[in-house]
Amino acid sequence: MSSALTSALLSCLLAACAPHKADSPTELADRLTRAVYANDFDTTVSSFDDATKRAVTRTDLGALSDRMHALGTLKSLTERSGSADTGRYEFEAAFTSGTLLVQMRLDPSGLVGAYRVVSADTSAPPTPSTQG
Repeated sequence: MSSALTSALLSCLLAACAPHKADSPTELADRLTRAVYANDFDTTVSSFDDATKRAVTRTDLGALSDRMHALGTLKSLTERSGSADTGRYEFEAAFTSGTLLVQMRLDPSGLVGAYRVVSADTSAPPTPSTQG
């Protein structure tokens, strides 16, 4: 009985230590965009590389969150383009009263090296961003 219990515990420990599947770029962008919208600094920077973390300020994040809230409730995030080879992705963030483009660059380890939000109207000036 003791060896069966030991075996079961060992199996549980190994399962807990097994690597978890990383978020897809779309899942990561969605989680980050919702964190920015919520003005959640810690969640926003949790997937950033060190250089990008240092570049982001709470003031920048608050301004970007305010910009998003001005467009209403965040409804969806849809991938417009992406390349695993370059790590560059672009998403359309749809709000109740407009859209924004979310541009993200991932490094080879899957950390965010740049996250930028710009107006869907490319002739308009960019909104505050967190770039690395």
